[in-house]
Parts: sequence; C-alpha cells; structure tokens
Amino acid sequence: MHRVGIIANPARPVVSHLIPELVRLLSSRSGKPSLAAGLAAMVRDETGRRACVIVDSDELAVKDVDWVIAIGGDGTLLKTARLVGASGTPILGVNSGKLGFMMQTTPGELDEAIEQVFDGQYSLDKRLVLQGRIGNGTPGDAAAAGVFSALNDIVIDKGSICRVIELGIYVNDEYVNDVMADGLIVSTPTGSTAYSLAAGGPILAPGMEAIVVSPICPHTLSNRAMVLAARDRVRIEVTADHPDLLLTVDGQENVVIQPGSTVELYRADHTIHLIRFSDRSFYDVLRTKLKWGER
Repeated sequence: MHRVGIIANPARPVVSHLIPELVRLLSSRSGKPSLAAGLAAMVRDETGRRACVIVDSDELAVKDVDWVIAIGGDGTLLKTARLVGASGTPILGVNSGKLGFMMQTTPGELDEAIEQVFDGQYSLDKRLVLQGRIGNGTPGDAAAAGVFSALNDIVIDKGSICRVIELGIYVNDEYVNDVMADGLIVSTPTGSTAYSLAAGGPILAPGMEAIVVSPICPHTLSNRAMVLAARDRVRIEVTADHPDLLLTVDGQENVVIQPGSTVELYRADHTIHLIRFSDRSFYDVLRTKLKWGER
C-alpha cells in the first residue's frame, strides 16, 4: 500500500480542479493521501474529504508517507524538498508553472504517471544537496546561524544597496579571489539551470558531482563562473561594509548577514530523490524549456 503526501501551490488555477480528482484516484489505489487543510478544502463533497488525511500544515503532509506529489512550479518542488529533508522520501513533480525544469509530468499526464509509480515503472534521480552555515568571521565558527540546506542554490546578494559588494572566495581553505559584484551564487547541478544560468553560469547535467560558483554582474569581466568538485568546501568572507546583505536559500529563506561574517558551503550527506520516467530525459527538458532547435 502506498502512503502519498500532496503538496501544491493553491495559487495555480489548475490545482482546485486537480485536487479532488487526485484524492479520488489515490484513495482508490492506496491508503488515504495526506494533504494540508487548505488543499483539502478544495474537495467539496464529504465522501471525498473522508478519503484523505487532513493535516495542519504542508510539513505534516510529508510525514509518514512513502512518496510525495508536488504540484506547481520549481518553487513548489524546492519547498517540498526542504520539507522532505534527509528522509529520502521520493518526490513526483507535476508542472503547473512556466518552466518547471525539475518537474517530471504535467496535470494532463498525471493519471498515467501515478499508475507508473504504483506499478514500479520509474527510477529515482538522486540530486546533490548543498549545506551551509554562517559564522562570525572565524573559519569553522557557525555561531551566527544554524545549518541550512539547498537543492538549487545559495545566494549572497547586496540587498537594497545600489552598489557592488566585495566577497573573498576560498576553496578548501585556499584563497582564490576577491570578487566585486552584485553578489555570488553557489549552486548544485540541479540549480545550474536556475539563477546561475541567468548569471552566465554553465549548464551541468543533474547527475554530475560538482558545485558551481557564479558571480552576479561582476565589476571585473575576468571574474567567471567556476565549476568545483563536489567534495570541495567553499568559504566566502564578507568584506562588504554595509549591513543589508542577504543570504537566500533556494529562493525560499532569507538570512541577513553582517560585514565580517563567513559563509561555509559544502556537500550535504543526504540527497533529494526525484521520481523519473524513462521516456523523458534531461535533454528533452532542456530542448523544451529553452526552446532549442526552434526557428
């Protein structure tokens, strides 16, 4: 029996129509699906509501389940990945947004996709995760903040100040460079098609063991994106002298960082597991989303 959690972006128009049908389909094939009360409210009839487990929050919707369906854009999948954490619970992404690089299926294909999962006709795509922590300026000191994790990227940004900031980059405790830029993106291969790509970084195949460091609008044109080994540890020393700098994790969480802080970034011990089907490759997604080959 499959215990399934459902996470969705309720702002997407398709979600209100999809949730009742999804609850019906899942409850007919497995145990009651788990979903937050806001989504359960979209199931209008009482019989349908009895066919699902209504929980207080999205966080609880991913507890004690065998896999999770994430409906929305890439932001919804990133949110789901943060909730799943190190549990290893597989995620099936359903794209109702615009790009959806990480999504495997669409609302129109969801019935077939669920049948494939129930029948075991899928594979698990294990994605590298970044971890980080903020210290007070002493390498190895994480007193300023706890450990945070990112499936896509961790970004240091100049905030509301309209001037470049200075950041010192170290790899495995070896000094590399001082960057004058609007900020810095440290991304996984999964995140290489997100903000890092917009900043001029390379596209990496998602199975690569690598980390990308991409300056945002660098003041010196010789400052280019670097591809590092996944085992490398990156330390960023914040030498900017204004207090409005932000560290953003997967576009989901913001932390204010102070001048003199250090940010240590490294590969996490866990991976995020995305459900994949054999008929859709990473390169199919690139061609579709980036409109390659169109005239």
